[in-house]
Amino acid sequence: MEDKQQYTESLEPTVPVGDLKDSSVFDPPRMSARLPPGLSADRLLDLGAVYQALAGDSVVDSTRSYFQNRSTVERFLRLCCFDTDNPIEMASVDALRAEAVTYLSDLHGYQIPLEVARPKHIYDLFLTASAGNSESSRFACMILKVMHILYHISSRELVFNMRISEAELLSRLNSKVFRVIDEMRAEGITVCEFAAGKKRRSSITTKLLAKRDTVATHIFDKLRFRIVVKSRDDLINALIYIMRNLLPFNFVMPGQSENGIITIDDVTRVFGVEPSFLKSFWGDTGVLVKEQKELATHENEFSGPGYRCVNFVAEIPLRLDDMGVEASPAIGAVETEIQLVDAMTEKANSRGENSHERYKSRQRVHVRKRLEGIDSLQARLPRFEDID
Repeated sequence: MEDKQQYTESLEPTVPVGDLKDSSVFDPPRMSARLPPGLSADRLLDLGAVYQALAGDSVVDSTRSYFQNRSTVERFLRLCCFDTDNPIEMASVDALRAEAVTYLSDLHGYQIPLEVARPKHIYDLFLTASAGNSESSRFACMILKVMHILYHISSRELVFNMRISEAELLSRLNSKVFRVIDEMRAEGITVCEFAAGKKRRSSITTKLLAKRDTVATHIFDKLRFRIVVKSRDDLINALIYIMRNLLPFNFVMPGQSENGIITIDDVTRVFGVEPSFLKSFWGDTGVLVKEQKELATHENEFSGPGYRCVNFVAEIPLRLDDMGVEASPAIGAVETEIQLVDAMTEKANSRGENSHERYKSRQRVHVRKRLEGIDSLQARLPRFEDID
């Protein structure tokens, strides 16, 4: 068996990795030459983040990575609530990298090239993952996926082990979201209406009774932020702003995204790219409505046939250093639902069968059928409305 070079992280077992290439020729990838004119590295990251919000794909299954230079990696890490100017906090990011490499090597036996397993700078790992389909890029992408899971576990464990109420967490989340919305307005995006709401106990009870999956942890919209903007261009720009300033794209919850408004023409117009580039970059434009006249229907079975929105569920990271925890940095995450709609669509959503009143009525009828027994042949049980 050929000899394998090894490296050792401090306080960690020795991990087998692949042969080390000549470090003098290793050059982290730079800006892709395939980018269309006028599309900066930041805008490319925006385009990737918009896809993630609309598609709701799991980043663990993805082969895409959107980082083209160091500033885009710094932007991403800051969204994850790391202080990129603080060497101690950057060391904690590198610790996640080391743990991910150990996991992949020890448990799965991967022989990771040393320049990937232990890059000179953590930024190089992100850039290598975005460089194409080479073996090094695939290994770098794998490491980032495991780091994402480790970060998720740590943030959840922190919140679970803290002496902090749900009300306090939601209050902090409210403050963060309200600040971003105020800044969005200052940037010129016309926000006609913004509302934050926590579901009442009766609403959660009704929703659970209406679903076959009656587990309270599967109610993702206990806290929901609803944003109504003036136009469809404002809608896309608001989504871009949220994904740039509120949450990292990998925090979008898989399988909980919905788009009944944004078309491929909307995205290419706002980003200034050709449809062919969008299809090549995203790999799948099925998350976009083909034409405005063919808008997708809302997936909620109780919504009206013409109800449309952009909706996704995400975890929003929060700094919790002042809560007296030992972890440094102390970063938790709070799950919430974000819904966006333009003013014209909102007007259509409030009429007829699409109205909220009709939605609640259909939901309650279904709940009563389940409570009494959907397949029951017995007479319907009397209700107060039956009394003259």
